[in-house]
Amino acid sequence: LAGISKVGSYTADASLTTIDCGFAAGARFILIKRTDAAGDWYWWTSAHGIVAGNDPYFRFNDTAISVNDTDYVDPHNDGFQITAAGSSTINVDTGEYIFLAIA
Repeated sequence: LAGISKVGSYTADASLTTIDCGFAAGARFILIKRTDAAGDWYWWTSAHGIVAGNDPYFRFNDTAISVNDTDYVDPHNDGFQITAAGSSTINVDTGEYIFLAIA
């Protein structure tokens, strides 16, 4: 639904990448999964903090508690940003990913 949710894909380049979802106030939920190789289902929510700094993330395929000391995503008015810090998980150079974002 335009302006409310966005399903899409991106090819990672290991640098800061802005994902424009067409939102007015950024994403409140983000789900990312690598599609061209094995990878976890990473997710973030604004309730747990999507900030310009460390953001707790969870994995749907893992029962471990959240990881709190990473900065893989950052807020952006139009959607969200993938940071270079995620270069080993959600931003592996030339990796293919799918995402779901909800405003």
